[in-house]
Amino acid sequence: MPPTDQTSSDTTSPANATNAPPERKTYTFGEMQLSIGDRLQVECRRILQERRALVRLIGYVDGLSLIVSTPVISGKRVELVEGDDIIVRAFSRQNAFAFRCTALRICRLPLDYVHLSFPTVIQGSVIRQSARVKTDIAVEVRNVSQPETPVATGRIANISATGALLCTRGMLARRGDQLEMRFILTLHETDMSLKVMAEVLSAHPAAEGENPDPELSFGVGFREPSPDARVQIKSFVYQQIIEHPRNII
Repeated sequence: MPPTDQTSSDTTSPANATNAPPERKTYTFGEMQLSIGDRLQVECRRILQERRALVRLIGYVDGLSLIVSTPVISGKRVELVEGDDIIVRAFSRQNAFAFRCTALRICRLPLDYVHLSFPTVIQGSVIRQSARVKTDIAVEVRNVSQPETPVATGRIANISATGALLCTRGMLARRGDQLEMRFILTLHETDMSLKVMAEVLSAHPAAEGENPDPELSFGVGFREPSPDARVQIKSFVYQQIIEHPRNII
């Protein structure tokens, strides 16, 4: 993220909402380790204001130009014009990056794509493994440790790569109980059904005023999720960090 862009200051700072934000560093283009086909986010204030459109990296000429697909938001093409100032955001491995560039050429034939100027300043920071984001995901929960307990429904109020805050309307479990959680994550516009085992690490009432109805919240840690589930949860968290930085806890 360019130092001259005040509005982009929290885009590469996943812990911006915490008291210990990660250190921001300057990277080279190669250090981002982007691959052809990777999804990037673009902002063009002239058209999108605060919204972000998605593109895919088609290719690049080192030091000269990036080639990306035509930006799309909510399924609709974003009409850039040559000379538009653009902020590009990317995530690779455990780093979030941002840089400024300019639309050099808009191509429509034979395919839609955009030439962007090659970034000269790239800033980024490491996303903490424990980074947690606010959510409101419906969840079905079965207490494996107390099989006589009815299956309950609730919501996941926040989630990280290693655990979640589970909220229900009744006493679901005690500390140390093993839970089976079933929920759906939406990743890159695709719904994925997950079944994950978790252990209750804490149980306490929800914050006063958070909801007019009594609600209990349970801090849970995921226990040996499958490789697919682990990747899906981590990818979801990182996607939320990039797309909704204000939801970082």
